[in-house]
Amino acid sequence: MANYSFLHEAKVYVVYGSEKLQLDISSISFSQTYTDETYPVRTIHNQNNLFEGSVINKANPANFELTIPALIEDDIKIIFNRLIDVQSFHLYIATNQDVFKIETCVITNGTFNIERSRPLSLTVSGEASKVLTGQTLPSELEVWSDSKEQTEGHSNPLLRTSSTVRTYNLTSDLSVALAGTEISSHMSNLSVQLQNGVQWLPYSTVNVGIGSSIMFPTQYSLSGRTLSGNITRYLNDTTESGAQAVGLNQALRIKAGTMIGGLFKGFDFNMTNVSFTNRIETGDVFQQSYDWRLAQNVSSLAGILTYYTQS
Repeated sequence: MANYSFLHEAKVYVVYGSEKLQLDISSISFSQTYTDETYPVRTIHNQNNLFEGSVINKANPANFELTIPALIEDDIKIIFNRLIDVQSFHLYIATNQDVFKIETCVITNGTFNIERSRPLSLTVSGEASKVLTGQTLPSELEVWSDSKEQTEGHSNPLLRTSSTVRTYNLTSDLSVALAGTEISSHMSNLSVQLQNGVQWLPYSTVNVGIGSSIMFPTQYSLSGRTLSGNITRYLNDTTESGAQAVGLNQALRIKAGTMIGGLFKGFDFNMTNVSFTNRIETGDVFQQSYDWRLAQNVSSLAGILTYYTQS
């Protein structure tokens, strides 16, 4: 009987330089496609060759996506930081049957999942150089083969494991202020997304092109970034004043998290210059929807997007 691998049994590790951590994930997906280049095989002497020949020697950038809970502890800081600084890292996915390596990962999109009374989480997707199977975990990483080892506290001192205490952030303290006015009341939806414009550099070479090897992308550049989102509120006699409005050079502050001992833990978006449009949405209930975008001309998101944790 064949043995199959399941998501719940997979262990996911991130490696960034000397920093190594096992991630707590709720979902993960990855894949890679190849470019099939065709060429005609019909000749003057043989007109019956109706099908074209093909050669496959170039791989497209691999795709990956994973969702991780934004705990009160700093377990996902390593992924959050890679979203902000757009530096590459490696992912290892270990199952009972195989070990996969996603090499040279770069995050192109980060979605902050913010809902009242639901755990705060972060979904990141991106591209990578290659997906490899049949790999071996680096010597510093260790896959526990049974629960007994975990119960006994057996661990590799070179591997930073997830926090013993893992506290989900239920977003009990949510604040949204636009142009200095609090608008978090009567809110039905809130979304924030950071997009990194990543372009992989051309990697075709003559030597590889004429051989049987596969060419994989290896280097990338950042061409632009967008921080944007949506705020949707129910339309009533206390919220109608802002409907059908357009705003420029407005301050927007979004804090999604929990106050613990007088200290805020969670995501803090502190923007001094956004542009937005506010339009009416009709349905069973009338709503107004703010679509906003960061308009600050900054080279770094430091001070604009901060993840406060209990480290």
